[in-house]
This record gives sequence, structure tokens and C-alpha cells, in this order.
Amino acid sequence: MRLDATGFKLLQRKRRFKAQTIEIAKRRILKQQPATKLAARYGVNVQRIYIIEAQVMAAWRDLHLPPGWSEVTLVAPKALIDEFKRRSRAARAQLLRKTDKRIKSARRSKFD
Repeated sequence: MRLDATGFKLLQRKRRFKAQTIEIAKRRILKQQPATKLAARYGVNVQRIYIIEAQVMAAWRDLHLPPGWSEVTLVAPKALIDEFKRRSRAARAQLLRKTDKRIKSARRSKFD
């Protein structure tokens, strides 16, 4: 899911970022302003701009993961990665099926 202005509002309600951090992230992510210009404007180094961008994007991704899930970068042999992907897709598909069943059940209950 793409982080847009509405997403920033949700993110601000769910996470406690400093006002300056959110302002920098909005300028970098939404307006795609150069990190060098933002660093000069806010008196921080360029690396800090990239860290802010990464932290805000990670928080955004975390809001969209199913409960109990997290994101990981995996460096491993290809066979292990392939097996991990297969199991992850199966687990995600199962979760989506369960969610779909709950939605259908709730709709039936609502109209009964």
C-alpha cells in the first residue's frame, strides 16, 4: 500500500513521531524533495534524512501486516529462500481465506 497524505494522518495517530520527523518524511516521500536540500533546511546530515524515510516507511508497512507478522530480509541459500517463500505464500493465503470466511459470515449474520 502506498503512503499518501491520508496514510500520513493514520500513521501520526498510530505512531509517535516528532513533528519535525513527520514534516521531513512528508517532504521526502510525498513531495520527493532531495535529501540534500532537506538536510540543509533542517540542520541534519543527509544520512539522517534517509534514516527518517526508512523509519517512517517501516512503520507504514508494519501497520499493514497481519497481526503477529513482521517483515524480514533474508540472506540464505536459494533453496532455503524458495522454501521460505512457498511457506509464506501458503500461510498468507490461509490467513486471507480465514478473513474472507469471517467477512462472509458477518454479512450473512447482518442480513439474517
